[in-house]
Amino acid sequence: MVTLIKYQGTTPGSPPSVQALVGKTVALPCDLTPSTPNDSVVLVVWYKDEHTPIYSYDVRGPYITRPKHWRGENLEARALFQRITNPSSLNMDNVSEADEGEYRCRIDYLKSPTKNLRVRLDVIVPPNKPKIYDVNGTEVGDHAGPYEEGGDMKLQCVVSGGKPTPTIRWWREDKLIQTSTTTRNRDLTNRLANQLIVRGLKRTDQHVKFTCEASNHNYSLPVRSSTSIDIYFRPLDVEILSSNQPFSADRKYEIPCQTFGSRPPANITWSILEMRRELRPPKYNITENIAEDRNSTSSLLTFIPSKEDNGRTLVCRASNLNVKNGVIETSLQLNVYYIPRIQLLLGSSLNPDDIEEGDDVYFECQVDANPSAYKVVWKHNGIALQKNQLRGIIMSNENLALQAVTRSQAGNYSCVGSNVEGDGDSNIIHLKIMFKPICRTHQKRVYGIARHEESRILCEVESYPPPDRFSWSFNNSAEVMEVPQERYNSTIHHFTSILTYTPVTELDYGTVMCWGNNLAGRQQEPCIFHIIAAGKPDPLYNCSIVNRTNDSLEVECTEGFDGGQPQYFLLEVYERKSGVLQANVSAKFPLFIVSGLDPGKELKMAVYAANAKGRSEPVLLEGFTLKVAEKQTVLSLGTRDQIEIAPVLGVLVGIVTAVLLVTVVILLALKIRRSRRNACRALRPRFLPVKDKVTLPLRSESEDLFEKDDKNPDVVPSNKDSDYQLGSAAQTPGLNNSALSVSGNPADFGRNVAGSPPASAATSPSAPLQNVTPLAEAYMARNRNFTPSATNNEVVYAELQLARPNSLDPIKNGGQHFASGQQYATLRKGDDSTIYTQIDHGRRPPPPPVPNSRTSPIVSPVTAAISTSKQGLYHREVVTVRTPLMGCQQESCV
Repeated sequence: MVTLIKYQGTTPGSPPSVQALVGKTVALPCDLTPSTPNDSVVLVVWYKDEHTPIYSYDVRGPYITRPKHWRGENLEARALFQRITNPSSLNMDNVSEADEGEYRCRIDYLKSPTKNLRVRLDVIVPPNKPKIYDVNGTEVGDHAGPYEEGGDMKLQCVVSGGKPTPTIRWWREDKLIQTSTTTRNRDLTNRLANQLIVRGLKRTDQHVKFTCEASNHNYSLPVRSSTSIDIYFRPLDVEILSSNQPFSADRKYEIPCQTFGSRPPANITWSILEMRRELRPPKYNITENIAEDRNSTSSLLTFIPSKEDNGRTLVCRASNLNVKNGVIETSLQLNVYYIPRIQLLLGSSLNPDDIEEGDDVYFECQVDANPSAYKVVWKHNGIALQKNQLRGIIMSNENLALQAVTRSQAGNYSCVGSNVEGDGDSNIIHLKIMFKPICRTHQKRVYGIARHEESRILCEVESYPPPDRFSWSFNNSAEVMEVPQERYNSTIHHFTSILTYTPVTELDYGTVMCWGNNLAGRQQEPCIFHIIAAGKPDPLYNCSIVNRTNDSLEVECTEGFDGGQPQYFLLEVYERKSGVLQANVSAKFPLFIVSGLDPGKELKMAVYAANAKGRSEPVLLEGFTLKVAEKQTVLSLGTRDQIEIAPVLGVLVGIVTAVLLVTVVILLALKIRRSRRNACRALRPRFLPVKDKVTLPLRSESEDLFEKDDKNPDVVPSNKDSDYQLGSAAQTPGLNNSALSVSGNPADFGRNVAGSPPASAATSPSAPLQNVTPLAEAYMARNRNFTPSATNNEVVYAELQLARPNSLDPIKNGGQHFASGQQYATLRKGDDSTIYTQIDHGRRPPPPPVPNSRTSPIVSPVTAAISTSKQGLYHREVVTVRTPLMGCQQESCV
């Protein structure tokens, strides 16, 4: 490639010049036109700097057909003279800066004179690639910065080399920027610099490409260096993405906050303005997320507000610390709903330790709630109070007034406030009202103590303030005396006083009384305790079998007097035929559950009450367990084959038909027998004569046993071969703890009384009635008007078993006792042995005696009037003796 040649000189008369770029090809012109027509060139020689040949072109002699080219050492093979161009030229390749200078072309012709032509070669050297430096003198690469948004950017472009002197220019993308004048570097004279300043950087300047360009000739390509700038931006906005709905205290919420426009992505922090501290894990769970385009950042705060957070300011702050003023924040006013917080206060003018009955008391309920409580409920001992001005109860949402308080109004007071979040309870104020001691309920009032036995009598009172002193007194039928203080010990903290008491004689049994004293005064009504001689407990009564299965049964009774000592209960179960013990159960309460029994067994049972003094007389029962064969029969019917069902059904239908016919016949017979029995009852005498006296222990009852016995008849038993249940006389409520049974020994239960021979042996009128069972005894008790046949002279013996008395109060009757011929009974004190009464069925009842101080009518089938005298008082007790049913013959209507 040949560079552009300029044939003009720099000054008039100077040779023309040719410019060539370093490393390119240049053509130095040499016009070969001769001055004489038809002449030819024979030799061309090139000189540099006038005298030094560098190239020759020779066509003389043998070279006329093939010209000879000669080159100097500097040109070597990079120069070539060519005549095909017009004008001819010396072409040089890879021009260097050393090739610059003045060249002379000498032309020798065949005829014409020699001609010399001069030309100047100017070599153009392009500048080196520019380098871009920041204000710190550090060369930047493809990216400059980062710079702050709104700040200034200063870049300097430095260019070295270049001939002629290059020109430096800055470009923004494709747009030329007007810059300051190019200056030469002071330290290096061959370096030129040009500074670019951009003030107030904007977001639009981010990643803009700035180019430094250096050039020194229009025909040479300029050299360039480019860089793009990096700018840090402040966050544009931050927002808490939450509605204005209120929060509920102690509930978990997730609150999001988002910011955008920051570069690099902003950091989000949370804080409570009033607390002046940042919310950080692990107490607060914060999750941060940066968008893929890195233009936005979001943060999720897991927050559990409390009551104390109400009204506080939650702040979300987005910050970019790489730029000045790179912090922006937003806030949210917390509206936290919470359950009412309530403080209950007693009236400021009241002394809680000096409130007496009749004083006025008031309370104040301070409610702290958001939202406000829509109602306040006042409570006394956990029960809501109702406004009642007549009773002196005046209340409002915040105040409660009690006028003229009484002892019953003492206790715990509280108030409850309610809003949409729930109910809030206040603290409890215990209102103490001073009152004199009173006896605490449910104390043990009767103590059974044996002679020379030490006992501790506990007296418990209620009062406020606690009693500071107790006093005791003793009262019997002979005297009333104060108990010395060394005989009892008072425990003020527990409101109790304990009297240690040991009876020695009969006069030591009676009543002790206890008084408490406190600041309010002395107890008005003393606590009264009865001290009686300890003994065995009374037998149980109202015993019955409440449930039974094929291997278990339940027995339930009602307990009697405990004899003054703690009692427990026993149940013994025997097989009826063999008398073998099947079960022995003890219980704290008179309810027994017996399991593990054999099915289909007839049983007899004895129930006792026991304490430290011994056990009571037994209450005897009879029962049985269910059979399982019937169930198996029914189940087996369902397992037979289909072929066997039809015969079985035929047999069952026949059996059922036969049973129905028998049932109809039995019902007709029972109806006829009932009509005859009613006729027999109409002819029976009203009273049964007593042939001999009966001996019974002393009883004192204030109730009319005749009326109770009439109102509580025993259950009519079934036939003698069936299973049945029978309670003794102690089970009859009308007897009130009296026990009547066939035998005191359970092993003899159901046997003949007093060892009498079988019934078939009773042939004489004087022979006693034999085989008296409890079933017959109960049946006799039901049929009160029963009278044996006039021709029957049998004497019947009934065994009586009576419990101890539980009261010493006499039954007064104007000093009278009863005795009527052979119908009487005498008292034998302290005799607990088995006694018998002889009943003469052959005697007719005498006419009713006239009541006087010695006699009294008998109004039950068999009665015993008991008379005794103690200290001038008469005592009596009526005992009903029940005898078995003897039969009713159709002929005699008995």
